[in-house]
Amino acid sequence: MNIKHLWWKIEKMRHPEYALAAIDSFTKPHYYQFFQSFNKGVFAIEMHNPKLGFFAKLNWCLLVLYYCQRNNLIPYIELTSLNYIDANRGNDWFKYYFTNLALREHGYDADYHPKYVTRIRKIKDLHLPGWCYHELTLEHAAALFKQSIAIQPEIASEVDAFTTDHFANRKVLGVHYRGTDKVIEAPRVNWDFCEKTIRNYLADHSDTDVIFVATDEGPFLRHIALKFPDVEVISHDDHFRSEGGEAIHTLGTGGDNYLKGRDALVNSLLLSKCNTVIRSSSFLSAWSSIFNPMLHVILLNRPNENALWFPEVEIMKHSLDQYLPE
Repeated sequence: MNIKHLWWKIEKMRHPEYALAAIDSFTKPHYYQFFQSFNKGVFAIEMHNPKLGFFAKLNWCLLVLYYCQRNNLIPYIELTSLNYIDANRGNDWFKYYFTNLALREHGYDADYHPKYVTRIRKIKDLHLPGWCYHELTLEHAAALFKQSIAIQPEIASEVDAFTTDHFANRKVLGVHYRGTDKVIEAPRVNWDFCEKTIRNYLADHSDTDVIFVATDEGPFLRHIALKFPDVEVISHDDHFRSEGGEAIHTLGTGGDNYLKGRDALVNSLLLSKCNTVIRSSSFLSAWSSIFNPMLHVILLNRPNENALWFPEVEIMKHSLDQYLPE
């Protein structure tokens, strides 16, 4: 820990709410399992960290699912961070997008609420065993998710309609460019580097019919459409794109939050339907490899050493680096 980081932590501790949160995180691993034992086999977790994006939270969900699988527990998950809460839909945005199949298969109805739900701000608050973090593969993660969680039907239908209209019987190259705040966890990718990678791929795959672009940056989408006039360039009609440098998932806390999350989930699912994806480091497109573990991926940038998390560490092992510019 460097001096600047240490000073920042000390400054935070001067505020009562941070001090109380730190005490709670320190003590929670020592008592939460006792209260969970009253849930009669249900492991109930509320994830409340306000800073994390959509798929970073889903990564936490994966760890909980794996822990439950190994310990014969039924997972119950609530996601309540403000970035995605829509006041008209309730405080648990997990239910906006997903159905808990594990609960339903064990006879619990949609309104079931456990007696005790452990609220966490950091996944470390649960003090999960090391194998939760180090043993998952893409295939195992895909199976875990599929058997425990289903996409809400209206979202699945939107993805199916888009793929039928634009991907059916066509060779599709997906491109995901995460800009805005992503420099925190991985080096920002130069647009020219991404463009050259696309050209290298197209030189070997001249039968590519369409380039599907998912991005949080509007200027990047227009740039790719301009640079590849001979290939159809398409995108999902997102409700939000950044024209500056602010990350989409931190914009506002109003009734449009549902659409922010829906755009993110739909784009990740659409990328999973492509033949190959050229992508910058991001949980959104990394999760495309969980939705489709057989997806071919060209990773444009390696995450920083302090951000080598699953599933990116697994995807890096199979990245088609031969298409990257020298």
